[in-house]
Amino acid sequence: AEARAAGFGVISAMPDADGIVGDLGGGSLELVRVADGDVHERASFPLGVLRIAALRARRPGTIDRVVQKMVAKAGWEGRCEGKPFYMVGGSWRALARLDMHLSDHALPIVHNYAMAPESASRLVRVLAHIQPRKLREMVGLSTSRIPNLSDAAHLLAALVKQLKPSVLIVSANGLREGLLFDALPESVKRQDPLICAAREMGAQLGRYAEHGDLLDRWIDPLFADDSAGDRRLRLAASLLADIAWRAHPEFRAERGLEMALHGNWAGIDARGRAVLAHALYINFGGTSRDPVLERLCTPDDLARAERWGLALRLGQRLSAGVADGLIATRISATETVVRLELSEGQSALYGESVERRLKALATAMGKGVELTVR
Repeated sequence: AEARAAGFGVISAMPDADGIVGDLGGGSLELVRVADGDVHERASFPLGVLRIAALRARRPGTIDRVVQKMVAKAGWEGRCEGKPFYMVGGSWRALARLDMHLSDHALPIVHNYAMAPESASRLVRVLAHIQPRKLREMVGLSTSRIPNLSDAAHLLAALVKQLKPSVLIVSANGLREGLLFDALPESVKRQDPLICAAREMGAQLGRYAEHGDLLDRWIDPLFADDSAGDRRLRLAASLLADIAWRAHPEFRAERGLEMALHGNWAGIDARGRAVLAHALYINFGGTSRDPVLERLCTPDDLARAERWGLALRLGQRLSAGVADGLIATRISATETVVRLELSEGQSALYGESVERRLKALATAMGKGVELTVR
């Protein structure tokens, strides 16, 4: 039952989770297979973090042998090969905090933080030599977890050897969230947590409820090559395209970036936060690239987000928040131009500001501009 709840906790925040969840508590370790939005095989082992010190005290290598024997007997050996291992529990979140510190990670958000499998062995080595005083000085690292960090690292390293995961991903959601999620109607469980949250925030902080969906449909013809994952991020950006309007005009771009990058979002990783943040920054008039974002995603990611932001910025100006302004216009792109189509009665909409934003978008896409009045 505990494994089932932990599995649903991960699914609640990562709907596409496909791998093994490991929920580490004080007295036990639960493993559960998650895929397709549901929990499958699960098992519980007497390998809680408070038990590991006694195993390690026997003789070198005991923890590896015990884990190997238990995992093999339960039929879980190699079950995570090529798939993520999702880490649930305070001790493993503390390990992730330490890894973030060691790697100088640019974004201090532990949920959805990803580590290479070999990081587990590195943490074992680091903890064998680092002084507790140094650990206590690290921002975000709970002092109550420090005494058990080395034990948690040894267990994680042993599990990596047996399960063979492709990546280690931290989940801030666990048993409690899983219990709540499991009680929801199936129709609610199937909803995307990122899109739901973005739509809710857009409705609360924006001026025009549901305007984001229309914006996303309007700019969609420009970005036919976007992957499904990027389309999802673009929709989130569209839903949030008006959230900073209450801020001073000189600081709207920074407000949009901060809310996307540091917001309490689920269903998004560090790369996704950076892409979303840059799209909103450009949408609200930003003109540069934040160094933090450059460390979290690729230049191509930022270039794509910039084009999204410029397209949203154009749509916002053209519509002025009124749906008719977008419904009656069309935007598209050929190999050489970005084409804006207006109806005959809408030619007055094409003022200096719209022209400037259209040219900026076309330039970012490496194209010229074509205006059509039909």
